[in-house]
Amino acid sequence: MRLSGIVICILLLFGGVCASSLQGDVSSESPGAIQPAVDAPPLVQGPSDPAEVEAFLDTVIPAAMARYSVPGATVAVVKDGRLVIAKGYGYNDLVNRTPIDADATLFRIGSISKLFTWTTVMQLVEEGKIDLDADVNTYLKDFKVPDTYPGKPVTMRHMMTHTAGFEDTSLRMTADDIGNVISIRQYCAENMPARVNPPGKVSLYSNYATTLAAVVVEDVTGMSFEHYLQSRIFTPLGMDQTNIREDLPPEFAARLTKGYSFSHSENVATDDYILNVGPAGSISSTAPDMAKFMIAHLQRGTYGNATILAPETADLMHSWAFSVDPRVAGMCLGFYEQYYNGQRVIVHGGDTDTFHSLLLLFQEEQAGFFVSGNSAGGRGLRDALFAAYMDHYYPGEPGALPQPDPSAQARLQLYAGTYQMNRHNYERFERYLGLPSTIEITATPGGTLRMVSSDGMFEYIEVEPGVFAQADGSRPVKGDVIFHTAPDGSVEFYTFTNYPVLVYSRLPWYGTPSFHDNLKTAAGILLGTVILWPLLFLFRRMHKIPEQPGKKMETTARWIAGIAALILIAFAFILLPWVTDDMGMMITYMKTQVIPGELTAVLTLPVIAAILTLATVAFAILAWKEKYWTFPHRVHYTIIAIALIAMLWWVHVNRLWVFCL
Repeated sequence: MRLSGIVICILLLFGGVCASSLQGDVSSESPGAIQPAVDAPPLVQGPSDPAEVEAFLDTVIPAAMARYSVPGATVAVVKDGRLVIAKGYGYNDLVNRTPIDADATLFRIGSISKLFTWTTVMQLVEEGKIDLDADVNTYLKDFKVPDTYPGKPVTMRHMMTHTAGFEDTSLRMTADDIGNVISIRQYCAENMPARVNPPGKVSLYSNYATTLAAVVVEDVTGMSFEHYLQSRIFTPLGMDQTNIREDLPPEFAARLTKGYSFSHSENVATDDYILNVGPAGSISSTAPDMAKFMIAHLQRGTYGNATILAPETADLMHSWAFSVDPRVAGMCLGFYEQYYNGQRVIVHGGDTDTFHSLLLLFQEEQAGFFVSGNSAGGRGLRDALFAAYMDHYYPGEPGALPQPDPSAQARLQLYAGTYQMNRHNYERFERYLGLPSTIEITATPGGTLRMVSSDGMFEYIEVEPGVFAQADGSRPVKGDVIFHTAPDGSVEFYTFTNYPVLVYSRLPWYGTPSFHDNLKTAAGILLGTVILWPLLFLFRRMHKIPEQPGKKMETTARWIAGIAALILIAFAFILLPWVTDDMGMMITYMKTQVIPGELTAVLTLPVIAAILTLATVAFAILAWKEKYWTFPHRVHYTIIAIALIAMLWWVHVNRLWVFCL
């Protein structure tokens, strides 16, 4: 087993974008297809009556907790500038059966922490200390973002809309021990990801960018981010039950609920991530404290006597700022849009290893909620509450789906192919450890698109050109599938209506994992045929067949090709699996600044093989020119040279060079 499971969990679970549509859940049912089981008549006044809201929550949340095996949850509902209700459900400690107390029990909110970071940035924008469209290097004192795309600098606006173009990486995003947590400044300086897209081109979720923004806050204000956050957000809003530190003070740590993972049909208490990227995901809070933050944003920056943003600044932060396609909900400056029942809300999800949360604001109705669950099933819980909340308080009339057209199969082939989420590492060894699984899309004879992924199989019907809804009539929170086409009419990627930060790129045939695996296998088999050369040598010796004179060069050529072949066979099929299966070694690489010597040694082998391959190619050309060996032997030697090149191409695609560490 490789480390890909851990890496993908870090990248996706900590992504904070309601990722239930991306990964499997503890239930076999997809949370993306939730139909709320609430029969009460809709209330046009929204969630304003505490007794009614409590009755609604008591219907939805316990049922969702049972369905998705969530031990404990907390929720806060706000409306018209007040906390309607905050309530806890279930347990924060299953063994001791300690109940969740909404007023006292802390939950880790994951990437919802980003909203606090972006709020601090907007305060400095308001004060004229940060320009959203200035090169971020203007503000950084100790290090700079590389000028990968001359004339196209990364700006704060790009960072707030996840369009800075950084690859996403979990390398050293987490620490192996609380004592090894490094400062955000050190993290950003030593672990800068590659810029893989021009800024402003496409969404690519980035925890690094948010953490870098917090470093900018430090450089602009001259104070630590933690101190700035406390003095400018937490204290003014009276959020005295909220803290961003990983090493929580004892009075906070004692009230933090345990987190759980679901294993062998039961929830098991599990240690959560220890993050080096605190501004992107380390905040712990209670439901009533989160209600204060929600009300402040709903009231355009004001809560009680405290004002954290001017109204026009809050409006700017809440407004559309970018989308990858005009048919897709957009990124705001930190928040992102979602549409349901024809209504626009702005939201942010939060995911750690064991906590899954959602914050939703309905500005027009001055309403919203925060919910968090303390296990993997929290992904399903939050989607269930979202759908039930909107259907109950703000219902809409879903349109009827068109009937599939069997004659459309040929046209729908335009969308068929292999896709992969673009949120991953591109330029480092980590790429091999954690590439997201691919999604296969095919056009069916019945005139639908079939999507097969790790979530299961789903059928989609085209409702307008390039827009597909689930054929079963369900209305997943993620929305419809939107295919984006290039100017030449080819499909570039797809995304979901309500997840503007997630983009699934279409892979060329030579970019699919199946092609890579088959190429490695085929090249390995061909390279294995070099064993024929020593066998032929032994055969000649046994039968006393004399060597032809003047063949020293040909012998050298075979030795060089043979050694290169054996190095790459050993590397690809023995040594690489050995080091990547060593969880201790991989965790050391992923979580510390120490690169294991064994890993360095193994990834040096392809470099040696590459040098020998260059010599092999030169000898192959010389063999045809000087007519070494017989014709079949020259063909075989040439095939070996080609197989060496193919194997090295596989090495390069997966960034398996020592200099990619």
